[in-house]
Amino acid sequence: EIAGVRTFTNVEEGEARIVGGREAWPHSWPWQVLLTFANIPACGGAILDQYWIVSAAHCFRRYSQESYWAAKVGKHDLTNDTESCQQTAKVAKIITHVNYNSVSKENDIALLKLQTPLTFDECVRPIPVWSGDSALVNKCTVTGWGFTSESGPRADRLQEANVTILDSNSCIKLYGGLIYSSMVCAGEMAGGVDACQGDSGGPLSCFTGTRYEIAGLVSWGVGCARALKPGVYTRVTLYIQWINSTMDVKNCGKAEVEPCKLDQGYVGFESSASGEMRLVNVTEACPHSWPWQVSLQSEGTHYCSGTLIDERWVLTARHCRAEAGDMVVLGAHDLDSMEIQQVPIKEVYSQPYDGSFPPLHDLALIYLSVPAPLGSSVNPACIQDEDLTFNQSSFCVTTGWGYKRLSDLSPDILYQARVSPLPEQACWSGWGQVFSSTVLLCTQPAASSSCLGDAGAPLLCQKNGQYYLAGMMALGLKRCDQKKPAIFTSLSSFQSWIMDIMEN
Repeated sequence: EIAGVRTFTNVEEGEARIVGGREAWPHSWPWQVLLTFANIPACGGAILDQYWIVSAAHCFRRYSQESYWAAKVGKHDLTNDTESCQQTAKVAKIITHVNYNSVSKENDIALLKLQTPLTFDECVRPIPVWSGDSALVNKCTVTGWGFTSESGPRADRLQEANVTILDSNSCIKLYGGLIYSSMVCAGEMAGGVDACQGDSGGPLSCFTGTRYEIAGLVSWGVGCARALKPGVYTRVTLYIQWINSTMDVKNCGKAEVEPCKLDQGYVGFESSASGEMRLVNVTEACPHSWPWQVSLQSEGTHYCSGTLIDERWVLTARHCRAEAGDMVVLGAHDLDSMEIQQVPIKEVYSQPYDGSFPPLHDLALIYLSVPAPLGSSVNPACIQDEDLTFNQSSFCVTTGWGYKRLSDLSPDILYQARVSPLPEQACWSGWGQVFSSTVLLCTQPAASSSCLGDAGAPLLCQKNGQYYLAGMMALGLKRCDQKKPAIFTSLSSFQSWIMDIMEN
């Protein structure tokens, strides 16, 4: 077990001082992260696992575009860009806590997912979160490349400072109503030791007796190292559940945006004052609430929907006849918006047509010419596996851009509707012999499922907080028939084919 264990622990005094601290022994804090914005040092952070970094939410309040951010690990000297331990990974996704308050600084925590995994060695290791099983130890260590005094220069080499954890009552007496339960104070009553500007998001590492664990993140303070003004840190232990749920191993099928309404409801759906979803048939989706939905376009015209299932792969219907050179539009809500991302199709793989109606193998896999730029508005969906089943009580959704002939719907805005899978008998009653239970599934009648969702539109069902791609629109109607169930290609029947294509 390497998490929280230091390899290089020689604590010789360095010359550079960080507000009462000293230069750290090179690579002695292997979970320390330098976050850069446009290649400029901006904030600190800590490694939680090969893909995930924890930092402060306020680092991204003004600049949240993932493509500009990168994480550098195994760093000590910022003037040396060829350090043997150094690794750099671009940031794929920034997730700030939904209840972060930029005024009060409550819930000042964020998670960053990296595009590529880190390689752990003696210089690069993760740190566990303080378990909360015991009170914080008296002395902990804050690290970073921040300013070495309130008006001094930024440190080029990693600095460390031992700080005293203050009890909550002492902290509240010093700062009054500015301190909340999500915060912890650390420093010295006489001043002289503190984090400073540029250290934001850096770890407060505490020794348990066998390893280090992260107890805090540099959040805010009054000046640097002033008497009776200790540094204020985010109390990380309060966020263990949020961290674990966000860092779900599969990490697909997560909708990261907030609901349209302020009260708690289903993501992407309008909610009532009681928090229950209104049983409306079709509603406009919250912008970017279904980050895997894509638009297939030819010469700027939308002709089908699809679903991002990997950064290089999109799943759609075979009868859409997608071709190399067509464009996949990512992160779209309003197709007329200029703020969309387009990636050309490189190759298309499809099941052979069997001559049936509806087609029983109506699937196509699209390989993108370049990886999709993953972020809060672009994220893959999980594919339903053979062991996962859904029934009439499952929460399922179909989404699409609709048809121009529907006078009450804009064809350029993404719409959504809740539907429920139906038992086989109901599907047989609605469609007769055209329904094949081995490769097809159907949902309850709904205007959305019969004429809103365009070809290739996904059927997504929720399980344990994750959305799984359960079906692909196989057959709709030319009119909005409220009596006929909608038919989808069941993806659980084609998982091995999908995996074989993607792997080979």
